[in-house]
Amino acid sequence: MIKKITQFFLLFLILLGLLKIFFFSGKTSSTNSLVSRKAKAGFVWAKASGQYARSKVGTFFLGEHYRSVWAAPVQVPVINLNTMYGGLLLGKVGGGMQTTSLNVKDKTGNAYVLRSLNKDPLGVLPPFWRKTIVADLVRDQIAAANPYAALVVAPLAQAAGIFHTNPRVFLVADTDKMFRNVAEQTGNKLFLFEEKYSQLPAAPHQFGPATALLNSVEMLDNRFRFNAHTIDQALFLRCRLFDILIGDWDRHEGQWNWAAYPTATGILYKPIPKDRDQAFSKYQDGVLPWLLTRSFALPKFGHFRANPQEVVAYTINAAFLDERALNTLTRTDFRNAARELQTVLTDKVIEQAVNQFPPAVYRLVGSETERILKSRRTQLPALAESYYQLLAKHVVIPGSDEKEKFVVTHLPQGQTRVQVFALLEGNATSRLLYERVFSGDDTEEITLHGLGGDDSFIITGPITSSLMVNVVGGSGSDFIQDNTTVAKATGKTIIYDTRKGNTIRWGKNTINKTSSDISVHLYDREGF
Repeated sequence: MIKKITQFFLLFLILLGLLKIFFFSGKTSSTNSLVSRKAKAGFVWAKASGQYARSKVGTFFLGEHYRSVWAAPVQVPVINLNTMYGGLLLGKVGGGMQTTSLNVKDKTGNAYVLRSLNKDPLGVLPPFWRKTIVADLVRDQIAAANPYAALVVAPLAQAAGIFHTNPRVFLVADTDKMFRNVAEQTGNKLFLFEEKYSQLPAAPHQFGPATALLNSVEMLDNRFRFNAHTIDQALFLRCRLFDILIGDWDRHEGQWNWAAYPTATGILYKPIPKDRDQAFSKYQDGVLPWLLTRSFALPKFGHFRANPQEVVAYTINAAFLDERALNTLTRTDFRNAARELQTVLTDKVIEQAVNQFPPAVYRLVGSETERILKSRRTQLPALAESYYQLLAKHVVIPGSDEKEKFVVTHLPQGQTRVQVFALLEGNATSRLLYERVFSGDDTEEITLHGLGGDDSFIITGPITSSLMVNVVGGSGSDFIQDNTTVAKATGKTIIYDTRKGNTIRWGKNTINKTSSDISVHLYDREGF
């Protein structure tokens, strides 16, 4: 066995060496964007990057991706912070493991960001791999993203009724003294300039009566502390179907901000998508990327094509927020949201949006992008149905750190109604916080999380389906009562809580999962 493993490892190293010779030897390493061609005053001819050119053999194995788009010369303005918005001030350098970003502010405090079109993903690799062909392969896959996609997404989002930035592409000149401290990262390279919605901009703005902008951690902290703080789930669903339409698979919680709106009962949070780097991305058109994106490997790396891949690929990075921000919505809600998007994203809207590509880029991929968008739009209802079925299998219903009453009523024909009420002093119910009727045909289990506060859980009715109800009491002194009866079904009530400090009235078929360990009722609130 050891001999076979050693032989396999040596063969693997030889294969990597051959790949290095055939695919990456002699490739352009410069990331300078300037092209030697005369442009009109204030503009230059530049390309996103010339480092992704490959031979025909290399392209066959590594994928065509958007290599021609990255190398296409486009005419772009040279940024001048002194003249934009009455003068802009350059702030600190930011960005994640891949992108160089620079924070910018105007004199009124409005925030903007410059984000590099080209990226270096080596920061995601362990140090050992950064000097191997693995680093070359990972870096090469940046070519799967369309560097100008955000320019098209903005007008599409506008038509869809989704908050968005208004991106523009600029070149940062290596002679610009305002960038002298970061010249190595920015000089003669293309950057996307857009609003940074980390705080409310000066009025007027697209957020209307919003009182604040929050990141996902801040929003979720408020949502789970106070039961009067809620998420606009209908708008979030519209955003998520829009993500699937444009093939944007990277929608983790760090890719959202939230606008806070006062309501008659509390605060409503509306989603603000950001960072559209993966819209229209194509990861599966080469032998190696195709193998790496199979369901047993990295299926989340999507491919923007006329017939979309399985919806599950678009939920992998977004699973945390999807679970928390789509748990009230029914199959009808999903169907209606898909049809509404179909209605507003007309052929004319799509064509005008795609025309926001630079002319040279439009000539390369404009017609194809239009065709794919129209095809995916046609399939939105079917995609929404698959999305609903995926999320409906197990639905998690969290309360808050305040007191709530959870009422689960098993109904005829395999249905189960869940209601959550806010509790006042003396345990009198006040407003209804949550209500949804589940079908055993769609849903296998539901999980109720009381979180903090002294919560009450009442489960009643004859169980006529196999739907499982998990009750996770939380850190308060909870009252749990299971009055269900079982009629030829496997559905059970399972109680997870601490053994002490709670009042539990067990039913004949209640499953006891109480413990002396407080981790039995922990809940991940932030996802980071």
